[in-house]
Amino acid sequence: MNQPTASPRRLRIDRLELDLRGIAPATAEAAARALGPALARALTATPPRAVASSRIEAGRVTTAASPAAADVAASIATRVARTLGREGA
Repeated sequence: MNQPTASPRRLRIDRLELDLRGIAPATAEAAARALGPALARALTATPPRAVASSRIEAGRVTTAASPAAADVAASIATRVARTLGREGA
């Protein structure tokens, strides 16, 4: 019988590339600053699987015409957490 993969207690992200074209510069900067806490919340809701990878593509997120920085950060964080939850499945 296979045992479920344990969720790591620690996650190391060496680099995160964000393309925030179409987002106002001040909103993009505020979203980048809010991303750490948003990612911590999203990973609590969707724990990642233990995986080692040199590159994981999380894809795109859709935003409103004039999104709030917190909404942008939450969307990105949720997308990253869901992608990490699927890796190694």
